[in-house]
Amino acid sequence: MNAFDRNTNLEIIRQLRNSEKMSLDNFIGKILIPLKDDNPTFLKVLYMDICYILKGLDHDTDNDLLIEGGDFVFEEGDIKLTGYQTRLHDITVWLHSELILEAVGKTDNPKDFLRELGKFEEEIGKKNNYTPEYKSELQKVKRSIIKEKRDNYSNDDEGLKKYLDFEVLELKPNLFGIGINFNEIINRWNRK
Repeated sequence: MNAFDRNTNLEIIRQLRNSEKMSLDNFIGKILIPLKDDNPTFLKVLYMDICYILKGLDHDTDNDLLIEGGDFVFEEGDIKLTGYQTRLHDITVWLHSELILEAVGKTDNPKDFLRELGKFEEEIGKKNNYTPEYKSELQKVKRSIIKEKRDNYSNDDEGLKKYLDFEVLELKPNLFGIGINFNEIINRWNRK
């Protein structure tokens, strides 16, 4: 893998999507850290790409600490968060901590540290200068996560919204120009 090639980021994102949570530590040690050593900005770019993919996927109440009976809930040795978590959510925690350590190393003054962190967060929010081809590949991953979330994580307050969305609408010749794909609705109902 080449730390300077954006296709490496896509490959890493795809590998992370299909990995097991327990293998993340090995993945970090064997793949991400050597790439970081080759290119100091590699983790920052990977973090921005993953944040672009995850942007808008979660509800406002997602990614909060899950507390039951006044205690934190643990799952597989980690504190459990609310909402549906993917491996990309998990890896962003590590990437963010690495970026914070980098910002801490740049300054001794807490105000400068906060300024550096704010500047980076602002940079992530404005990041949208992807090539059309690369953006299309990131969007494919995003659609895959949306489908995974819809199939694996049902939220009771969504009701019929889970079954009726734009994917079941088809443009086909008929009286009104838009048809409903009832087979897709039935397939979703059966997967439930």
